[in-house]
Amino acid sequence: MPFGLVDCNNFFVSCERVFRPDLATKPVVVLSNNDGCVVSRSNEAKQMGIPMGMPFFRLREFDVEKRVTPFSSNYTLYADMSHRVMQLLASEVGDIIPYSIDESFFAVDSFANFSHDRAVQLSAKILKCTGIPVSVGVAPTMTLAKVACRYAKKVKGYHGACLIDNDTKRQKAIQHIDIGDVWGIGRRSLPRLKAMGIVTAADYAQLEELQVKRQFGINGIRTWQELNGISVVKAEDHDAKQSICTSRSFAEMVTTEEQLLTHVSNFAAQCALKLRQQQSVAQSVMVFVSSNRFRDDMEQYANAATVMLDVAASNTPEIVRAANAAMHSIYKKGVSYKKAGVVLSSISPNHAVQTSIFDTASEQRSRNDRLMAVIDKINSKNGRDAVHLASQQPDDAQPAKETPIFNNNLRREHMSRCFTTNFNDIIDVHV
Repeated sequence: MPFGLVDCNNFFVSCERVFRPDLATKPVVVLSNNDGCVVSRSNEAKQMGIPMGMPFFRLREFDVEKRVTPFSSNYTLYADMSHRVMQLLASEVGDIIPYSIDESFFAVDSFANFSHDRAVQLSAKILKCTGIPVSVGVAPTMTLAKVACRYAKKVKGYHGACLIDNDTKRQKAIQHIDIGDVWGIGRRSLPRLKAMGIVTAADYAQLEELQVKRQFGINGIRTWQELNGISVVKAEDHDAKQSICTSRSFAEMVTTEEQLLTHVSNFAAQCALKLRQQQSVAQSVMVFVSSNRFRDDMEQYANAATVMLDVAASNTPEIVRAANAAMHSIYKKGVSYKKAGVVLSSISPNHAVQTSIFDTASEQRSRNDRLMAVIDKINSKNGRDAVHLASQQPDDAQPAKETPIFNNNLRREHMSRCFTTNFNDIIDVHV
């Protein structure tokens, strides 16, 4: 059974351009948290030689005020636009397998029922209905679908769609794909592959199976099989994340335990929400903190701590409480903190929770789970964190009657409006 892949082109930039059509042919970049570095580029920005990951301050070399339009990351807008694209895709092809905010796989009955024209029509409809340009790749395996999507994006003559529907096309396609661009090939494997003379995906596919297994293990074998047209990567391999992390570098140094507590509480709450969205629970809660390693004039410190829950959970109070306990155990007074994060692991489905004979909070956990269902519903209707824990709110926040400002310590000097999710930000139309 073939697989299709829809990949949004320059997704963050495309989201901004939907509401700024005047930038359709101009260089545009989207920046990371704290306006740190470039994480998305328009084709025009790429042609100017702006690399991915370039620090924002270096954009002055490109005369940013006149030639390049920068945007701070607006994840609320991007998430909503992604939801629109995925909803439309599902209405066209049936069940989809979301892979990231801008990519989604889907199953195809047969190549006979999904021609190149059909793929081009799908791409055109998504563009017309959402304003987001996409590339469509269809191939016998998920890995080859990634390859096909790459060609659809790079070769204008394909009109946004590429099908690898026979073995001749498969062999030709993998000959021109760098081994480092193959889905499933990790950076750590690249030096070894280069030393073996493996430059392209075709070089890798032509290796002997026993050699691949000996050198690269089971994951290497799966990639090798997929490149050779044997589908072994299943949909369930990508359904749920095996770990969830929320972390951030702060725009300004954090110097007090109370400030750090606010950040950690917010990170833990976001992780818990992601758990519930994928219908999972976690048993391990890890918190890490670090100072600014680039400041030799300050005390250097980095540490991490893990708290294991008696019973895996996904409700925000329990996850936040565990994260706060971990943070308290590693907090060091006098250190100026630059980064912190929360990582949830030991994740399992929420319908297969292993209980403990030492658990004394099962009734409270049940109440919290019901409470979170209500809170999630309220927040989905009224905006994220409309209802939140007190520990998530800094002492100097706005009055309760106004929209809460969380102490996320972010620099967003080039932020666009949340056009699709906030009534106060709806686009103005002048006629």
